[in-house]
This record gives sequence, C-alpha cells and structure tokens, in this order.
Amino acid sequence: MSVGEHVKAIIRRSKPKNKLNILVIGSTHERYEQNLCLTGHNFYCIEDNVKKWDFSYGQKPENYSIINEIPYDLELDLVLVHTSCERLRTAFEIRNYFKIPIIRHTHVLPDVRFDIQEQVQSFKAINVNLNTFISEYSMNAWGYNTSNAMYVNHGMDADFWCVESDKERHNHLLSVVNFWAQRDWACGWKLWNSVIGENGLTKLPFKVLGKNEGLSKPATSIKHLRQEYLESKIFLNTSIHSPVPMSLLEAMACGCAIVSTNTCMIPEIIQHGYNGLLGADAKELREHCIRLLSDNELCAELGRNAQKTIKEIYNINNFINQWNHIFESVLQ
Repeated sequence: MSVGEHVKAIIRRSKPKNKLNILVIGSTHERYEQNLCLTGHNFYCIEDNVKKWDFSYGQKPENYSIINEIPYDLELDLVLVHTSCERLRTAFEIRNYFKIPIIRHTHVLPDVRFDIQEQVQSFKAINVNLNTFISEYSMNAWGYNTSNAMYVNHGMDADFWCVESDKERHNHLLSVVNFWAQRDWACGWKLWNSVIGENGLTKLPFKVLGKNEGLSKPATSIKHLRQEYLESKIFLNTSIHSPVPMSLLEAMACGCAIVSTNTCMIPEIIQHGYNGLLGADAKELREHCIRLLSDNELCAELGRNAQKTIKEIYNINNFINQWNHIFESVLQ
C-alpha cells in the first residue's frame, strides 16, 4: 500500500458520520495540520503573517483549504485557533456572527524569557469555549487540568514512519531544527555546539537538516526526511524549552538511538536506558553520544524500543480519536 493509499484508508476508517466545516485561524506546523486532516473533516484556514503554509515542509491535504477572508457564505461548525492570542480577535468576530464555539489549541509553553505568572493570567483571562493542549505537561504549565481543558498527544503514522531499511545507518549525530541560532533559548543551539565539540574538544560526526543559513537546508520532501532518519544511527535533540519536538518523535519512529536533553515533557517519553539516553548538560550529552558512536548493539536496542513506544503510545489512531472526541464535546 502506498503512502497516499494508506492516508485515504485512515480517513475512511476514522471519518465521523457528519463531516464538520472547521475554520482554522492561522496555520501551525504543516505535519500537525496534515494529521488533523485525517479526522476526515473539512478545514478552512485563514492565513496570517504569523505563519503561512510552507510547501517545502509538506503538501496540503485535499480537505484543507487556504483562504484569505472569512467565508460568510459557508456553514461553519466551529473555530480552531492555533496558539496565538492575536488570532482570537478574528475568532471572536466569527463566533459572534456564526454562533459557533471556539477551540484554542496551544502548542507552546509560557515563554521563560518573560514573566510566566503574568502570561498565565493573561491567557486565562481570554474566554473561549474550550482550551486544548498538545500534552498534559503543557496543559498543567498553563494552569489547567482535565476538569477544565483537554489535551491530545502527538500522533505518528506508523505505516509511514516505522519502516525497515536495508541501508546501513551512518555513524553520525542527526539533528533536525529550523532557525536554530535564532531560537537558541528554546532549541539549544549553543548547547549543541558544546556537545558536538568546541574549545579544543574533538568534533563528533554530525548532520543537520533544517533552514539554517550557512549550516543546513531542510529535507526536500517528507520521504527524504524519513530516509535521513532511517540512515542515521543516532538522533541528537538539544531542545531546552519545547514540550516535545516533532522531530524527536519522528526519529524514534524511524528507530534512531535517541540522545536528548531531559527538559519539559521529554522524560515522560524517553525512559533513560530503555528507549534513549537523557542528559542534564553538555558533558552528559556528549558522553552519551561518544558511547553510542562506538556501540552498534546498544543503538539498535534503543532504536527498537523507541519505535515500540511510538507504536504503542503515540500512534495516529489515538490522535484521530482524541480530536474527534474534542470536536464532539465542544458541539454538545
């Protein structure tokens, strides 16, 4: 079965009895919205200057339309706002006109560069019909719990990501990050440099994918990205302030041996010594990398267990079912 045929099969299997028309205010990660479309509903996205769909990251699904203005002639069922409070002004206008509920889905944590308590208070002051988050960790960080909010863990399409490859894995440290230096506070650019080797330390072999001027370019397609994971023995994640990077889950699904920081939600996903190795600082992370670069058996074991974690916990069907439950809940 091809990737396209598999996606259609998932949609047929998971499609609710009644398709909803969902207005999305501003796009988010392309891979995330591709997965949202697997719920089988129709999505209409009003793009803004915060984020536009980047076709170099992924193709737009057939049931996802990009529009430039509010479709007043369409029978809408609900509004989905991704993270940004600025986008809620448009959402409130739509809610008042169509008399439909607003879901605010938050992908980020409170920004540690600013006053966290003030951010949480401002966030809670904005009244929407339902707040949802990408993890329980994120939900708690914003001061919510399961009594007044919902969360949906990421979902990975195992039929696409968890495939076998007959090519030998390269003995390097793969990282996948965009605009790394500019987002050092969240993605750990300086930390990565310390791990790889600086100030006289021997440079460890590495490969980087992503939009990083002078350093790397992004994968040319999702299939190319998958192949890069499959051909890499080790995946190095240095994120400092992210609930869970999507690239970390992708690498796990492809059977890479994971070396990662132990920040935010990551220790809930990576069990040290079972499906990856966690480090608290550059010294620990570098030691783990050096160990794995010379231990093929341990790499293979960690990779198998990482893939098992994705299949059991972070599979796409759980994601689809949770989102359809959210849509049904807010419309009751």
